[in-house]
Amino acid sequence: MVVVLLIGITVALIAVNLERDIDQVAEQEARRFAALVDHLRDESILTGRLHGIEIDEPQGRYKFLIFDKKWVPVERDDAFRPRVIPEYLNVRFDSGQEKDPDDNTLVVVDALGEIQPFFLTIIGKDFEYIVNLNAYQNVEVERKPHEAG
Repeated sequence: MVVVLLIGITVALIAVNLERDIDQVAEQEARRFAALVDHLRDESILTGRLHGIEIDEPQGRYKFLIFDKKWVPVERDDAFRPRVIPEYLNVRFDSGQEKDPDDNTLVVVDALGEIQPFFLTIIGKDFEYIVNLNAYQNVEVERKPHEAG
């Protein structure tokens, strides 16, 4: 009985820690995305070429592209490998553009480093982490309480 009680207590403690970790992972994913957008902007400026981020909101995936007569994946830099946000996190993306339900959204970074406006929200258990551009085209991560609904 003592062993069963100890196992029950251990499982309860692990469950509480996992719930806290969900918000920590959501924040890490948002900050990683923001850093990669900044890195992609630098790459666009250095190479003088169009780059993009293709976001598959329903699947929680994104990949980095370069324009070379057509959009192709960036392959020469491991930092720009395709990414998947853990499935236990919810993702919302808004670029203000109309899109087909089956179409992924493309955020374009021009050769001067200008990025089209967007909002990427990664939702944890208690908090939402919103990645967007401020008025000066700087990428920011904002944390706000998650409103269930």
